[in-house]
Amino acid sequence: MKLFLELNIEENVVKKIECIRTSQPSRKVRSSGKNVSGFYPSEKMGVTIQFESRTLELAAIYEKEFDSNVVEYYDQPETFPIRYQNKGRNTGHYYTPDFFVIEKEWIGYEEWKTEKELSNLTLKYPGRYCIDETGAFRCPPAEEYAKACGLSFRIRTSSEIDWTLQRNIRFLEDYLIGDKTAVSSTRKDLIINLIAEKPGISLERLLNMKLDFSADDIYHLLAQNEIYADIKETLITDFDKFSIYLNKESANAFYNMANEKVKDTLNISALNIYPLQPLLWSAEPCTILSISESSISIMNGEQEVKIPHVLFEKLYQEGTIKPLNDTNNESTTSEEVIDIILSASPKSLEEANRKYCVLQNHWNGISLEELKVSPRTFRDWVKKYKDAQSQFGNGFVGLLNKRNNQGNRERKLSPEIIELMDEYIKEKYENPRSSNLNSIYKRFYQECIDRGWTPPSNVTFWQASKKRSIHVQTEKRKGPKAAYDTEKFYFEIQTTTPRHGDFPYQICHLDHTELDIELICSDTHENLGRPWLSLLIDAYSRRVLAFYLTFDPPSYRSCMMVLRECVKRNSRLPKMLVVDGGKEFHSVYFDTLLAKYNVTKAQRPGAKPKFGSVCERMFGTTNTEFIHNLLGNTQIMKKVREVTKKFNPKHNAIWTFESLHEMMDEWCYQIYDQQIHSTLGTSPRNFYENRLYRTGKREHTFIRYDELFEIMTLPSTPKQKAKIQPGRGVRINNIYYWGDMLDHPELEGQSVFVRYDPFDMSTAYAYVNKYWIKLRSENFMLFENRTEKEIQMATIELRKRMKNAGKAVEITGKIIANFLDSAESKEVLQIQHLKDKAAKLSTKVTDGEDNQSNNNAPKFKGKHLSIVSEESITPSKKQEEIDIKKFITYEEF
Repeated sequence: MKLFLELNIEENVVKKIECIRTSQPSRKVRSSGKNVSGFYPSEKMGVTIQFESRTLELAAIYEKEFDSNVVEYYDQPETFPIRYQNKGRNTGHYYTPDFFVIEKEWIGYEEWKTEKELSNLTLKYPGRYCIDETGAFRCPPAEEYAKACGLSFRIRTSSEIDWTLQRNIRFLEDYLIGDKTAVSSTRKDLIINLIAEKPGISLERLLNMKLDFSADDIYHLLAQNEIYADIKETLITDFDKFSIYLNKESANAFYNMANEKVKDTLNISALNIYPLQPLLWSAEPCTILSISESSISIMNGEQEVKIPHVLFEKLYQEGTIKPLNDTNNESTTSEEVIDIILSASPKSLEEANRKYCVLQNHWNGISLEELKVSPRTFRDWVKKYKDAQSQFGNGFVGLLNKRNNQGNRERKLSPEIIELMDEYIKEKYENPRSSNLNSIYKRFYQECIDRGWTPPSNVTFWQASKKRSIHVQTEKRKGPKAAYDTEKFYFEIQTTTPRHGDFPYQICHLDHTELDIELICSDTHENLGRPWLSLLIDAYSRRVLAFYLTFDPPSYRSCMMVLRECVKRNSRLPKMLVVDGGKEFHSVYFDTLLAKYNVTKAQRPGAKPKFGSVCERMFGTTNTEFIHNLLGNTQIMKKVREVTKKFNPKHNAIWTFESLHEMMDEWCYQIYDQQIHSTLGTSPRNFYENRLYRTGKREHTFIRYDELFEIMTLPSTPKQKAKIQPGRGVRINNIYYWGDMLDHPELEGQSVFVRYDPFDMSTAYAYVNKYWIKLRSENFMLFENRTEKEIQMATIELRKRMKNAGKAVEITGKIIANFLDSAESKEVLQIQHLKDKAAKLSTKVTDGEDNQSNNNAPKFKGKHLSIVSEESITPSKKQEEIDIKKFITYEEF
């Protein structure tokens, strides 16, 4: 790399760097229970980059992705040993940094942590983490290792993240990456002329003009630097505050002009100052004499000083000048007074207000007889008022009664008994045995008797246990999953990224659930069981983007079909897809598919349904408002012992798969879509359409739904490739597939990319000479319309029979075909065949709109998913010798 020569890096350091660059991530990130992990498809690096926290490491990835100073960056680089002292003992272990970064003037390791976490670690491990004289966090053991390798090490903290810039970059990401979409000269000139007429015009005003340009045109021009806005200063989604200029120089000029016009006057009412007001100036008492239009006169001792308004405001805000407590000005309320008022009961405050009104009325001339208060009581109230005014600077608090402080509030039990009681509750009650509290009290009672103590009552023991945290008790007795409902809710008090995004498709949730209804076969009326529903929901608008209905439990097939449906209906995929820890979401196929279409995958913590509350709520709404109103629903099966044969849903089922699918289509895309959503205040459809008008339709990111897209979403084998064997073709899942185009000597022995159709195992595809060609299976008639699920069930049955017979025979496509043709297979696969036949409805897809597709072909490379462009795949030199006109082909890869 040329950069290494410019930085004069030694040869051994270059070898070290090259080793890191060519290595795969040393570990796979995971969700520990409170963090959202995932991967980001990096255009700069051409691979997927892992992150372990969406509010920290993902933010770091975005920073590096769009920072021109960063040349390359790698996640989870090599693990190396660090040694340090902790509590007087030598400690050593292996450590993995978050990133290895190559910048134009800096190369080394990076670790990202929150400031709160680092503050705790500096106390817990002072030998590992420390704070230097500049206030920066350091890790000396890691720095020593990096220095020995000729590299650097630094700690980055959450305070360094500019969240305004982060949100704006994520908003403009679709316009910043990929090929630049040209804005027509007419629309471009119109926008530029409007900005030239009114420099600093707000985005809101531009959009509301409703002229012959769209929000997409404005964002394209911003991304291409044709117009300028300070994306570090204001959020784009604050449309009325986001100012747009022709260029940066123009923006700076208007900013400076605005600063020159700042009034040299002081907002007197805001600072609450007035003539003859006593002040403290650097702890010295002084008095305001007068306030003029340009200055303030202050008497400091015997000297009069005039201060300009701007300087006075600065000294006032810094605290150098501050008002002296004035007993005649009760607007200045001390913290002590506030605490007294906050601790008073509503009844006590009501009584104090009544006393205060009596005092005010008497001082205004109303007699005590009319107020029905005795002179002695009145004098007592006056004394308390003046005492409080003298002590606290506020007489009102003296009128509050002190009944809440009366009596002995100390515990009457001895410290020994309290300690023993706490020990029994913590160690004997709060444990996985889940013992009854009454039985624990009996043991505690007996131990008190044995020690010669007077034991407290059962009620006292019960009250002591209730003072403990319910969440802690439930977690210790029943585990973290049972305690999840009582877990403390952490509000994000700092502005980061909205949990549901800034625009539609930015964050979407995908999940599955088994519906509460029994279905029957439309032909035989045989019970087929309960179907599974997969939902893809836009978090911002709560709109259902796609659904998929099937009898099969969640698998990569459900993921494939719901993403296909999303592209078919909307011509696009989400920017970020939030999933749970299900194995169907963590296959090579699924990760590769998302990486190919630049979708960031985020995994929410397991057993934490609140992280996926958008999907969970929709599942609940679908069941309660739709499914539970259909005959054959399984609500009654929650109390299975009370169910008789007559009321069993299996015997009352009347809905077929086809009819339910049709009703689900109407429910998701029509009824729910147009209902008023309680959170949004309008229907999901209206909310979605209104937001798209402001944030842009982003049509340049649309994906064309065609036959090529169907092929690209098909699964492949674990190796992704298969070798072309002479006369037999390629072997996929123990079945050979053949096409006449494979009958060429030049292709024999080559390994080619392959894909197969999980809903028709008679068909597969191979990527030969820059074209996808269609292949037919051996025993085509037997495998036609057979699903992968049926083939898997047949294979399992065959292996089971061979094992019982003591045979060790490799299962081939011919053996599977013979079994499928036998009468025995009909017994084993009958129900599955009926389910697959019914589900064919949901697999029938039609061509979508003719949108431009992004033809990047992903391949899996170790733990990274490399995104390979079409141009990087070189055609065979023998291509010209092969006549491809007579073969079925599907566009270029």
